[in-house]
Amino acid sequence: MTNQDNIKTILKFMPASQAQCFIESLMGAEHEYFEDVADKLANVIESAPSIYETDGQGEEVKPVLHYFYGNVDIYITEIDRSGSNQHFGYTSLGLGYLEAGYISISPIFQQFSMLNLDFNFIPKTITEYRQIHA
Repeated sequence: MTNQDNIKTILKFMPASQAQCFIESLMGAEHEYFEDVADKLANVIESAPSIYETDGQGEEVKPVLHYFYGNVDIYITEIDRSGSNQHFGYTSLGLGYLEAGYISISPIFQQFSMLNLDFNFIPKTITEYRQIHA
């Protein structure tokens, strides 16, 4: 994939406000850093498990994407490649627990407009995240 393709791929996984800042940063002095981020994240998305692919791994599965804002955390463990945008993962709304389920990120981006895709995410297991959020 070219860098332009990678940028298109990751913009689908970013809230509008972050995507706008990202695009502006691609035209700035630190454009090489943001091009590298695009390449890295596009690779993560392309190689991420598809829906049902992590069945049987339980909470030893590691998320591939992380979104955050304040006390809200969203961890995506499986990417929906069918186009219906129903990814699987875990959410924490700061109430002391993680909830598993299907996550449609577009409505979440509308409700939590300040949500950010974590560019420097280093995955741990869901078990470890349960301990962090407890």
